[in-house]
Amino acid sequence: MDASLAAVLVGIAGVGGTLASGYLAQRDAHEVRRWEGERQHRDNLRDCYIGVNGRSRACRYALADYVQAMATDALTDDIRQRAAAAVNAHRVQFDQAQMLVPDSVLEDTRVVNEKISILYGVLRRLDGGVPQPDDTIEQARSLLNDLWPPLKAMRQAMRLDLGVSQTHPTGR
Repeated sequence: MDASLAAVLVGIAGVGGTLASGYLAQRDAHEVRRWEGERQHRDNLRDCYIGVNGRSRACRYALADYVQAMATDALTDDIRQRAAAAVNAHRVQFDQAQMLVPDSVLEDTRVVNEKISILYGVLRRLDGGVPQPDDTIEQARSLLNDLWPPLKAMRQAMRLDLGVSQTHPTGR
């Protein structure tokens, strides 16, 4: 092989390498952006789960105070306001979750939201003096106790979705 042919081949290899390196760098940058986007979504999802779980539990505790205060004739405006604020914060967080979480977790979250709404409705009707026929403080206590299993199922579904748990309590 003569020197001029070798120089041409070296030049072609150099240009090819330069072009290939640009393509590979662009492909790697795209992969990094995709990975960062997935990580950001996962972080947003985790933050949403923390918010929903925390606000749901805080709501349950505020409603427990409401039930106890009603049962002992110790209800105050402060207890009413804390319960209302907790329910409203929970609803806002649930609204956010509806736009972010997968259906498998959303179903458990919806069950918790529904049970909180039913319990709060019973308490508000009792407090307002306009209860439905089956609205009693005993029913409110029962509804309050019935919140624990759905809260646990919701938390476990969230952990399962995040990959920090292996099984769902309902076997899903």
